[in-house]
Amino acid sequence: MMEPMTTYSVYKWLRKKRRKKKFDLYKQTYHMVVDPVMVFYSGLFVIFCLFIGYDWLQQLITLLDGRGTFIAPYAFFLPLLAIISASVASFTDPGLRFTSSELQLSFLPHSRKWLLTYLFLEKYIVQLLIIMVVPLPFALVLMSWESAVTWVSLLLISYPLSLWMQWKLFSMSSVYKMSVFLFSAAFSVLFFLGFPVLLLYLGLSVIVLVCFMRKEEVDWGRVIDINDARVWNMWLVGYFTEVNIKPPKRFGITKSIWKKKRGRHYSAQHLYGRIWTGYLQKSADVVWKTIPTVCLIILVIPMRVDWMLMFTLPIAIVVYHEVAGGLFSDVEGVFHSLPLEEESCKKSYLKWAYIGLLPVFISFISIQTVLGESLVAIGMQLIAIILLVYVDLARVIDERLMMVQKENFYREEWRRVAGLILLGAGVYHPLFLLGVPLVVFKIGRSTLKELIS
Repeated sequence: MMEPMTTYSVYKWLRKKRRKKKFDLYKQTYHMVVDPVMVFYSGLFVIFCLFIGYDWLQQLITLLDGRGTFIAPYAFFLPLLAIISASVASFTDPGLRFTSSELQLSFLPHSRKWLLTYLFLEKYIVQLLIIMVVPLPFALVLMSWESAVTWVSLLLISYPLSLWMQWKLFSMSSVYKMSVFLFSAAFSVLFFLGFPVLLLYLGLSVIVLVCFMRKEEVDWGRVIDINDARVWNMWLVGYFTEVNIKPPKRFGITKSIWKKKRGRHYSAQHLYGRIWTGYLQKSADVVWKTIPTVCLIILVIPMRVDWMLMFTLPIAIVVYHEVAGGLFSDVEGVFHSLPLEEESCKKSYLKWAYIGLLPVFISFISIQTVLGESLVAIGMQLIAIILLVYVDLARVIDERLMMVQKENFYREEWRRVAGLILLGAGVYHPLFLLGVPLVVFKIGRSTLKELIS
């Protein structure tokens, strides 16, 4: 009895067959349209240009030797640039070339996760070789050894980060893609304004962590349609045959932003979102009283006594979370006899709850700017607020749902109180904010297992 082939061996066989098919197409195109005499003279011309280019390159290296020191500090901009490029590219390209052939393999006893891992490693190894051949020699010539190592090291870290973020963001909604782009672009502006790099990387880590924790089903149909077109759109063959293979028009960047995906109206999360939208419209009086009240708590009192912001900020967050939890507690009255899918129900509600916090963030930034707080402190405080709100509001909604379903649960109220105290103390001195992640997240074996899965 033959032993089953490993996933890697089947993947290698698939890649080999694909390369052979593409080579045969190139070969047929060559014999059909290319004149051998022209190829011979073109080859001689290319060799002649290489000799000229080599001589010119030697003169250029001598001229630029050691003159690249001024670009050395911009190496720390590479991770920010990686996230920006990933968020922009994710509108139209998943990054990893998972085609219909790999999808068919995944229906056999071959793990789809392992196939994606092989695709990722293959692309990263190719990029690693390109970095070693092109940027590394130029970096060693243009700048000092330490600066060259910094550039190449950050480049080696930034590329896989960008590739992973692009794949992760591709299946997310346009709101998430645009949010990641805006935050990373804002961090980039702060980088050029002289904002501390360590704090910018901390904010970048929060973005990556949020994307990591966000569990989104991969849109395999869209991935395959785009990748099949990109893999088999061979430029040389298309140029001579005038037959270009392109992704469907509905996958362009403008279509990805404005046009809703097919089948979205029939997803559970979208249906729940529509129901919650109608419910929040009926409860508009509560919403429009809560949000201005919370903003006034942050704005008015500290204008008279600035240190009171230490207390008004946590109070405003608690008030908002309690009102949001109270509205969610009416979940049985909202859905009546409809079947309740917990995750979709919570996610669709949390989306609106997080959007409602935007005026609170704007109010906090405004009052801190008026009070003359530094950009560094405001940045740290805003990151801590977003982190606490993201985790605590989801925890409040989870508790309300378990209360409605009459389930027993253990409420770790000390984490919430400690997080709010540290957040308020962070208004007095930003160093207190470093303790917020330690009390907000419950990192244990079960939590790590959930994050990894």
